[in-house]
Amino acid sequence: MDNYPSWAAQVIWYEIFPERFCRKNYENPISSLDILGTTPWNFSKDSAWEIHPWTSDWYRRQPYEKENSKSLKINILRRRYCGDLKGIISKLDYLSELGVNALYFTPMQYSPSLHRYDGTNFLHIDPFLGNNALEDLKIISQEDFLDFDNAAWTSADLLALEMIKKAHSLGMKVVFDGVFNHIGYNSKPFQDVMKNAQKSEFADWFLIDWEKSTKKNLVYQKFWGFVKEMPKLNYGCKKVKEYVFSTLKRWLKPIVSGTEFEGIDGWRIDHAIGVPLTFWKSANAFVKTLNPDALFLGELIEPLEVIKPYLDEKCFDSVMNYGFYFSLLQFFVAQNNSISALQFDKLLRSQLKLLNLSSNFLAMNLLGTHDTERFASYIVNRDLKKYSSFAEFFENSHIEDKKYNSRCPNDFERKIQKMAVVFEFSMVGSPMIYYGDELGMWGANDPDCRKPMIWPELSFEDEQILVGGRRTKKYDKIEVNQNIFDFYKRIINFRKSNIEVLSWGKFSTLYADKEKRVYIYERTLKKERIIFGFNRELEPCSIEISLGVKTVLKNVLNGTKLDTDNFGHVRLTLEPVSFTILSQCE
Repeated sequence: MDNYPSWAAQVIWYEIFPERFCRKNYENPISSLDILGTTPWNFSKDSAWEIHPWTSDWYRRQPYEKENSKSLKINILRRRYCGDLKGIISKLDYLSELGVNALYFTPMQYSPSLHRYDGTNFLHIDPFLGNNALEDLKIISQEDFLDFDNAAWTSADLLALEMIKKAHSLGMKVVFDGVFNHIGYNSKPFQDVMKNAQKSEFADWFLIDWEKSTKKNLVYQKFWGFVKEMPKLNYGCKKVKEYVFSTLKRWLKPIVSGTEFEGIDGWRIDHAIGVPLTFWKSANAFVKTLNPDALFLGELIEPLEVIKPYLDEKCFDSVMNYGFYFSLLQFFVAQNNSISALQFDKLLRSQLKLLNLSSNFLAMNLLGTHDTERFASYIVNRDLKKYSSFAEFFENSHIEDKKYNSRCPNDFERKIQKMAVVFEFSMVGSPMIYYGDELGMWGANDPDCRKPMIWPELSFEDEQILVGGRRTKKYDKIEVNQNIFDFYKRIINFRKSNIEVLSWGKFSTLYADKEKRVYIYERTLKKERIIFGFNRELEPCSIEISLGVKTVLKNVLNGTKLDTDNFGHVRLTLEPVSFTILSQCE
């Protein structure tokens, strides 16, 4: 693993969506004016607005929302719950006790949106995540935008450095989200082009069709071709490249008034396919000169054959593993459109074979993110759609589909969730937890996967109203699912206790049924062996496997022991919708 950040193969990731994680600054001066210039566009600064109550029923419009006569979804996109850095810092001890040791933050750069993927200034943390927003805004507005390497350090920037230092002191790595395919509509470069057109000093920062543009209608390339607030950046422009490199450096090697502070441990790059491969190759090389152990992770959701060159050419160390995610869904979750264990095994092996060895070890395996429905809700709606690609998945997992069921998952569905979590924590690559999954949170795709974190010290309203104002027949209590939380803590501890074999060990299939969803495999390293068995069928099964040598196995779940025969054969019995974990006794 020379020349690669090997630490990333041995961590348990936790994704934090800052706006919805934890709020501690109750004097945030944000106003309706500060959230203009992004979706939804059909509001004015005078439209009724206030910081949304953290513990309110997600689907119930508040009085201020009823005043504007807009739909519930439009209002949800306009909401701000105002999670902040102070809140994140206050919960670092919780995350440490949970057992995670690597934090991936969705964007924290200055932006008018709730998700901050339309950042207006890459160099600065959003002032509204800090404790002195008005002063920070003044500093940012007065500095020279093009003097990248001499940008001031605002109070929010410094608070982010404080957060990084505390996370490091607790043994946790920190990775920021780099959104460099585009910049925000409200950014100084784009607003200057809107005002001055081709005379702007930023005119070549964007991909603009000047022949079709008019004074009132600038024709420019956008993220996904239509997202107005995200004008694409032009990587044929030298200044754009300098801007991105300065951003990478600022947070990897922060220097404040001549003193070097602890920086982040890597970058997760959003929509990497949108920027030329050659740029990412140079960017990763640049990052490694700043910190040879820094992680450069790409969000690449395309087919594996498209992803492969980005890894082979060392543009990225590895990827957010959406291929793993979609394969897992077809085996563990889908009911009518499921695949057999043998088909699942072939999918996994094709992925492992296509990517290089280090990329497999460093992959961020996931069960959901800010761009997907909550995993528990996918299980509830397992027969609604068949998903085989990100685009199809994203467009067909929203609450607007009247067939979509947004209820709390039941005990049977939680059993499926636990099986999938065990699989995630047992496989090649590092597992990632999306904030709140460990507490049992559920919800449809964006925006419903971005509900406020359900901290146990808070008392939440029941969910009683669905989109469109329909009332549920059964109210769902919003509270911590202690059983799920305890399960996550146990599986986290299990992986950390067996970190070498589960990080670096060989993956070998012991049994993959060609028709049913019965799957058994092992992870081995030197004298260590751990066997994982899954039965996703609705009836019990009994399977004989061969280990090639006489040995004794210990059931990790209940402590019982199981002897093989003299030839290493042993029979495993699996109950319906269940898993087992067996370790080889020394």
